[in-house]
Amino acid sequence: MKKHKYFLIWLLLTLLLLGGLPHGLRAQESLAPWKFVLLSDTQGDNKERVRKSCVNDLVLQTIAEDVAKEGPDFVLVAGDLVNGWFRNGGTDYPSQFANWKSCMKSVYHAGIQVFPIRGNHESGPDRVVLPPLPKRLEPPPETPALLKQAFRSAFPEEYIPQNGPEGEEGLTYNFAHKNACIVGLDQYGSHPHRVHQEWLDRELAGNRKPHVFIYGHEPAFEVRHRDCLAFYPKERDAFWDSIGRAGGKVYFCGHDHLYNRAVIEDNAGNPVRQVIAGTAGGNLVPWITAYRERKRVKGEFSDVDHHGYILVTVEDMKVTIEWKAFLKDEGTNRWKILDSFSYTLPTREKELIP
Repeated sequence: MKKHKYFLIWLLLTLLLLGGLPHGLRAQESLAPWKFVLLSDTQGDNKERVRKSCVNDLVLQTIAEDVAKEGPDFVLVAGDLVNGWFRNGGTDYPSQFANWKSCMKSVYHAGIQVFPIRGNHESGPDRVVLPPLPKRLEPPPETPALLKQAFRSAFPEEYIPQNGPEGEEGLTYNFAHKNACIVGLDQYGSHPHRVHQEWLDRELAGNRKPHVFIYGHEPAFEVRHRDCLAFYPKERDAFWDSIGRAGGKVYFCGHDHLYNRAVIEDNAGNPVRQVIAGTAGGNLVPWITAYRERKRVKGEFSDVDHHGYILVTVEDMKVTIEWKAFLKDEGTNRWKILDSFSYTLPTREKELIP
């Protein structure tokens, strides 16, 4: 028995001297702080009737320049990059995405990876929630397919994962970065205003990173637009429960052209925040500050007056989320953090490292 004990002590000391515990049982490494950015709704209702860029050039360029200065590890884009099918002045889809990339050149030139997902402007008009469009605004029937093709062609970067469910490759995806799991969700596939829950459950079940960050275009709980995940409350609740069950603390989205932060408990009582940041270019809109599900949704902060983006800093188990807005002052843009909150996950002694 003593020999066995001494052997185990000798084995552990040897492993430590040779570089640590076996792969998959290594104690969680202490990482230097790192950060990423999320922005959404960069489209622009340009005044020109024809040859529109279909991007809010001034706002997006200003944001891109500041993002490049921040130097995040990557940028997440939660949809509605361009006008797409709506009020585009006849500008074709490939040109719209090329204009978007041109506005983002500060980010791309800095070597910062960009992970976009689609919004409703990149998928075609709603056929489920909203009333039919007037005939003069109705796009050709091939519009959804052309938009999807143009979106995929515009973002051929090899680092964008192709591990989504069938038919959503490169549109829905999951990737690991340092001590975090990142999931981008397309919500305009064969089941609009819903997520591919079976795929998401499987991906989250296989995750071994402590931090979980999920983003999609539509809010899960209605704020301003009725066409959102709340249209299917049962499926929405299953989605919300999956975030809480996986240890996620926040869901990022856009769609509403404002900034809004609220906390909503899942069915197990886990608090999860919904952070809407549709403020990177679209026309800002007023809001009456009343949630449709007001008994469940607890508002924490809202702003409808400023464009901006989200900066997330991860420091070991602590996460700080800031909304950076720029204030125009006699032609000079002044950046200011108008909202900030933090949370800290319980310390995990061990992390499985793939």
